[in-house]
Amino acid sequence: MFKKLVLALLIVLVALTSCSKAADDSYLPEMEALVKEKTGDDLLQGFIDLDKKYPNVLMLKINISGMLLMKNEVKLAGEYLKAGLPLAKKSASEGEKYVFYTNMAQYSLKSQDPNKSIEYAKQALSFNKEDPLGVTITMAKAYANKEDPISALKLMKELWAADHNKFTDEDMFEFISLLGNEPDSVDNVTIIVAVLDEYIVRRPGVLGFGMQQAQCLEQAGYITSAFIATYAEMDRMRFINKVTDENIIISLESAKSNFENTSLPHVKFLDGFKAYMEEDFDTASEIFDSITPEVPLNYYSYLQMACRANSSKTSPDLVNAFGAMEGKFPLFQGYYYYLWTSIRKNNLLSKEDQPLMEHCILSNPNSRFGVETKKALGRLYGLDNGENILLPDELAVYLMRVRNGEKPDILEPVAKFLEMPDNPFKENTALLIPELKKIPAVAEWLNKRLGM
Repeated sequence: MFKKLVLALLIVLVALTSCSKAADDSYLPEMEALVKEKTGDDLLQGFIDLDKKYPNVLMLKINISGMLLMKNEVKLAGEYLKAGLPLAKKSASEGEKYVFYTNMAQYSLKSQDPNKSIEYAKQALSFNKEDPLGVTITMAKAYANKEDPISALKLMKELWAADHNKFTDEDMFEFISLLGNEPDSVDNVTIIVAVLDEYIVRRPGVLGFGMQQAQCLEQAGYITSAFIATYAEMDRMRFINKVTDENIIISLESAKSNFENTSLPHVKFLDGFKAYMEEDFDTASEIFDSITPEVPLNYYSYLQMACRANSSKTSPDLVNAFGAMEGKFPLFQGYYYYLWTSIRKNNLLSKEDQPLMEHCILSNPNSRFGVETKKALGRLYGLDNGENILLPDELAVYLMRVRNGEKPDILEPVAKFLEMPDNPFKENTALLIPELKKIPAVAEWLNKRLGM
């Protein structure tokens, strides 16, 4: 993690200081070599040693203080920043000054001096209003520490609208806490839902964010959006075998029974979601396109596009539009499954789509959607029993399991894979099979099972 963050910092510094290099940049090759060769504490120590050799280089003090602040070694970070302050005042590089004062603002915040933090943050922004490192968030936190939530929230909202990628997970949590002070604000509820959508994108394997969205939306009285968030969570659970289709259908029917007026948008949504579950995409698409949720949710855009692209009105343009949404749904098997099925409905599915299908499989190989995708992939290669295909990542999991002491009979799927005739997928796993055979009990089992 250290190396990634420092590399990012160096990239920013190079970009910001390219127009005004220091007079003596002889330290640069040594610093770049450190970043390539070292990580973590070794990299930090390398910078510290280099700083002793080049005590008048501001960039070194910026990197050292930044890494120390990440480790919460605040006092030591302050020593390097104080030593760098005279250098920053003399620096001709606005880029260096921006990053230095960004670190000063962070240091002051961690030192419980919000007034100084705000002062340094404003200095940093005076050198770069685009704020690539997000010192605006530090300033917002400082205002919050001063018990000025209005100023804090204003800054957070402005930066979120400009570029939410500058927010860390911790930043987003603090943002939601500030927004929670005004729970009845339509604007705030919309942003809370958007922040939770971002959590889902960043942590696709973690459940619960959808239910948090639903609770927030229900409290605000946005019933249609609350239902969408609830069933978004259930759909994710469905694709990882945490809930069955039957359970969801029962839930839909139970929810609908609470409403006599079937023309209400949230009741129509329940009908649309049932049609989606049953893959009646024409009905689902018609219903979803007739409803506008009170608050936008990523998942609803998925529902609309998945159903449109798989309906009788599908087209290559709809498929391409659906495919362009991938960044919002990492590891969500439903997205990849309905994307490749929409390609097939347009008679365009080919071996070129294998990476997409493999992504779908690896999201959950043992779900019925993973198995169906394997069968479809096998058909592209003329294989009748594609459900027995194993991708290298799957085989690596089996290898890890037997190495960890599980009995070799868990390798039955591996045996079926190796028995497949004319199997082009064996070439991709050729290096892993010998590794399996190195385990005596596995070699014996494979010999008995396959005569190997």
